Amino acid sequence: MAEPHAAHKDVSLTIRAVPEEPPQKLNILLAEDNAVNRVLAQKLLQKQGHTETSVNNGIEALQLWEETQSRQFDIILMDVQMPEMDGLQAAARIRERERGTGAHIPIIAVTAHAMKGDRERCLTAGMDGYIAKPINPSEFAKVIRVTVPAGTKHAVVPVDPILKAPSDAELLARFDGDSELLKELAGIFLTECPRMLDQIRAALGATDSKALERAAHALKGSVGNFAMPGPWESVQRLELLAKSGQLSGARKFFASSSSKSRSSIKSSQDTSPNPHTNRSD
Repeated sequence: MAEPHAAHKDVSLTIRAVPEEPPQKLNILLAEDNAVNRVLAQKLLQKQGHTETSVNNGIEALQLWEETQSRQFDIILMDVQMPEMDGLQAAARIRERERGTGAHIPIIAVTAHAMKGDRERCLTAGMDGYIAKPINPSEFAKVIRVTVPAGTKHAVVPVDPILKAPSDAELLARFDGDSELLKELAGIFLTECPRMLDQIRAALGATDSKALERAAHALKGSVGNFAMPGPWESVQRLELLAKSGQLSGARKFFASSSSKSRSSIKSSQDTSPNPHTNRSD
């Protein structure tokens, strides 16, 4: 306790530290179809003390939200690009059902999109916040904190594109200082990667630009978590080629770069930092 004196000798002020309010523990609905991103988000939410329930697409998110009105979720974390029903459609459906009821559940878009206008599309669909992948743990916690307690609209936490390979400490920070979580997610990626590459090959074989865009986007969403510019930029280029509909050269480009993602993540798994503690605060 400090007691600084004012200019008048007979007047004193007593300043007491106000205890910091503990972070709010939330019941969160997580809609994410990508296994690596889903496990990462689950682990981060658990570390923050939240309770989470996960679903794989927008239809499942909408159905679960409708079934649990009596024990409403505090917030929904909604991936934008998902099979069956995407996050934008699911958010719009939820907002339609809320009309006339006065209810409003905060929805945060979690998206690997980094295109001009994507933020506006999310907000137009009725989402309250926007955060880009790969997820940054501290920013992930911040956007949840500012969106729910204060009811803040349009909380935006942009993540800059990956420009250079991170140091060991920077890579570990993406996983909240948890080397075991990094190894676990790298293992999941190594299991999922062959299936993702097969989907890209099938789309290229069928000359299906839409299927190629979806498959490349899914792979980009996974590899982006490991912050390695080469594989990430390669799969982003493939996604952009698919989006433009110009598939000439895409097959050759894929053949020359597809093996790099898997080998790079394998290297991360084998050489990941091993600090004395699993978490750095």
